[in-house]
Amino acid sequence: MLKYKILFICLSIGLVAFAQNGTSSPYSRFGYGILGDNAIGAQRAMGGVGYALHNNRQINVMNPASYASMDSLTFLFDIGLTYQNTITREGSLKENSQSGSLDYIVMQFPLGRYMAGSVGLLPYSNVGYSFINSIDNGSDSRSGDGNISQAYVGVSGRPFKGFSIGANISYLFGNLTNTNTVVPESGSSGIFETMLKVRDYHLSFGAQYAIEWNKKHTITLGAVYSPGKTLLGRAYTSTYDVSSNTTIDADTLKMKNNYSLASTYGGGISYNYDKRLTIAADVTYQNWADAKFTNLTAGQLQSSKGQFNNRLKIALGAEFRPKNMGGNYFEHVNYRAGIFYNRSYLKINGNDMDEIGATCGFGFPLATDKSVVNVSFEYINRQCTPVKLITEDHFRISVSLTFNEMWFWQRKFE
Repeated sequence: MLKYKILFICLSIGLVAFAQNGTSSPYSRFGYGILGDNAIGAQRAMGGVGYALHNNRQINVMNPASYASMDSLTFLFDIGLTYQNTITREGSLKENSQSGSLDYIVMQFPLGRYMAGSVGLLPYSNVGYSFINSIDNGSDSRSGDGNISQAYVGVSGRPFKGFSIGANISYLFGNLTNTNTVVPESGSSGIFETMLKVRDYHLSFGAQYAIEWNKKHTITLGAVYSPGKTLLGRAYTSTYDVSSNTTIDADTLKMKNNYSLASTYGGGISYNYDKRLTIAADVTYQNWADAKFTNLTAGQLQSSKGQFNNRLKIALGAEFRPKNMGGNYFEHVNYRAGIFYNRSYLKINGNDMDEIGATCGFGFPLATDKSVVNVSFEYINRQCTPVKLITEDHFRISVSLTFNEMWFWQRKFE
């Protein structure tokens, strides 16, 4: 049985590596695309909260300090898939598109009585779009695809009761490609393409402090920090003349000192009653206005700050399970809901991009053990202000399977 589980894990890793493009949004052509938040499983159904959550049956990558809350004999494995339907509106025009992906794979394991580790593969950002603009005497089509993934290793420890700290080190890798094709009614067609090839590391740190009283009430404070940094890799640009089948111009630029990532500051608070009711709130701030990015200006690649907005996200979420013991099956199901507001880092023609969302979902326990099937439903509205450009409505369904295995306990008897 063990060898089949190992084979399943290895196959899943391979599939995730090739299937992480999970967006369909014209806005993803700007910057690094649509960013992820490391929310997985239960967190997605709770509005994306996670900084102050810790559960010995669920993995929480949003705050690496949470790893230490797991049972010292337990091995956790989580894999998630997402299907998304997007309705895009611009004036009287309307378009419907679908996308899907095998989102992530993460594992968590004990490193001792008061320490635990985690490894996994998650999306950092996604690019996916295709549309055509009408221009005088021709057409201008734009398309893009790709993703930046993060393979991480994390560790967490609990130096004293109620307090835990942790850290993740991630390897960022992936390609983001944007293509612009101009087809005039007369004359030669031209193709302009840019590609970012990212290969770099990223650090994040977290802490949690839990206060318990009367054995049934727990308040947890959580904080995360990820330092901003210059991004390593290469950027490629090329201009191709279709009629002459020649490359007119090509350039390669080192990303160091020309592209950078923002620092992340996050804080959260949660309240838990009797391990049945959890209410949580998170705030995330990222100083993207100080991050550098390179664009083509007047035929030249130019790097500068101030091309993005500082990002702010506020999220609220709750989870409820009617009973811990006894009762029927549905009294052991976890019922979840959440809402969030996100002011995106993208700044488009001087406009801010805002997102509001509502989520809900369930955690269905498997009859044989402590494993759980998590199902979440998300609605996200994305639009620019003060000038409305394109409005997007996203309807997303995520399904994840969390294996909870007592591997280390079994070994003592084998």
